[in-house]
Amino acid sequence: MDLLDLRLFSAAMRNGSLSQAAREAHCSQPTVSRRIQALEAELGAQLLVRGSRTVSPTPAGLEFLHFAETALAAEADLRAKIERPWLLRGNLHVAASTTPGEGFVPGLLAEFSQGQPELRTQLHIMDSRAVEECVLLGHCDVGFTGHPPAPGLLGSEVVGTDEIVLVVGGGHPWYDRDEMPVDVLCRQDFVERGEGSGTRRTVEEALTSVAPAFKDRRVVLTVSSAQALLASVRSGVGCGFVSRASLAGSAAPGLHALRVAGVPLHRSIHLILPPQPTAKALAFAASVRLRASGRKNLGAPPVVL
Repeated sequence: MDLLDLRLFSAAMRNGSLSQAAREAHCSQPTVSRRIQALEAELGAQLLVRGSRTVSPTPAGLEFLHFAETALAAEADLRAKIERPWLLRGNLHVAASTTPGEGFVPGLLAEFSQGQPELRTQLHIMDSRAVEECVLLGHCDVGFTGHPPAPGLLGSEVVGTDEIVLVVGGGHPWYDRDEMPVDVLCRQDFVERGEGSGTRRTVEEALTSVAPAFKDRRVVLTVSSAQALLASVRSGVGCGFVSRASLAGSAAPGLHALRVAGVPLHRSIHLILPPQPTAKALAFAASVRLRASGRKNLGAPPVVL
């Protein structure tokens, strides 16, 4: 038997007709009948129940049909891999902390997916520490954070930059200011992200290095996302630090962004890979590097919402 025999038998079963199978294969009905008879002789079993105009499978024919369809599907898959070795299949799981996950990664995934029609991408947003753990344990293929991972087995590289700004609400006395001195800042009420946040970590490291009193700032509310922080600031709970990319993507009005005088608050967006990345992760990482070479800045001009 060969692949043509399998195709002819499958076509006959799909159409219930030897003549229709012959038309699909562009051959004569006697040729189809002869080849199926040869299959029956080779297997030592009757595969078809032949009627006056239709055919149907015997129990042995049903078993052979399953074999034929499995073999034909495997052959088609093999040809696709040989003809398009770059084609990826299955799921690509991407973990990202809030800022990259909401403002940076979706565009990367959309662009990458356009050339991979058989690949399904899934984005999981969590805090930076959880991203590192997820990639290290192999639950996700690749990760993005706003802070480099802890020294260890994970690999990382910078693929973009972002600015962190201080946000105040409409009734705040700083609403019309462009920047504030750090010593005055230390005496304010703050809304902050949780301890696993890369934004919070970047701010703490930068400001406590120039103003140790910032370590003892008044935190009146801790929230789990940038959007929750912006909503809290707008309602007058306190001021807070967010990514400018998050602020630009927010629909919340009545917010104003300002900088801390003399303290640049910029952070890098890091691509994180596990010790043994999958082929899908390597291909996606290559796509990210290509785009990053032409777009390094995720921030935006000062924004008043």
